[in-house]
Amino acid sequence: MTRIAFLAAATAALVLAGSAAQAQNYGAYGMGAAQNQSYGPTQHDAPASDDKGPVSRDSIAIAQDLRLKGQCDKAVPILRRLSDRGEGFEMSQFDLGMCLFELAAKDAATAEALRKEGAEWVLKSANAGFAKAQAKAVTLYLDGVGVAADPVEAQKWALLYHNNGMRLGIGLPDIAPDLSKRLDTALDDTGRKEARARMRNWTPPAATADE
Repeated sequence: MTRIAFLAAATAALVLAGSAAQAQNYGAYGMGAAQNQSYGPTQHDAPASDDKGPVSRDSIAIAQDLRLKGQCDKAVPILRRLSDRGEGFEMSQFDLGMCLFELAAKDAATAEALRKEGAEWVLKSANAGFAKAQAKAVTLYLDGVGVAADPVEAQKWALLYHNNGMRLGIGLPDIAPDLSKRLDTALDDTGRKEARARMRNWTPPAATADE
């Protein structure tokens, strides 16, 4: 093989290896594609279908952008499609829950149902290990938002969030001091012991299903 042919073959191999590495580095929530790429949906459009095909980063980014701008009425249809995909879309599940809480505050007639569904999505995300959802679960159970008030369950989630590897890895703060104080006030020694037992016995549903 001539030197030129050898160099051409080596270059091609490096390009293929780089493409494979890029594919493996796609994010855990369907967010691996570059932000400046476009995959079809125009701004604020929902995905064309709810099938299980590839999801563009545009769909996820658009939904998050709408939620942060307070346009949850537009974000919810997109977030439902993403959240229904299950594992790998915990961030979208959390965003959907938060949007439903926001909509509940604007519509008294459907508020109770929206809060209940919002809590279900947040807890689904929390049970999958998503740190922000676990932090939100603390206040849901402490205040009884969409779930029955249960300070022991709130403390369980506070302990899980405190030890969450994602939280520690990206440097999220622990629960706020005022929230921690509220938990201390709501619990006696028996409640704290029960919360620690629930924390130790907690198993993510995905892990249970694999056994």
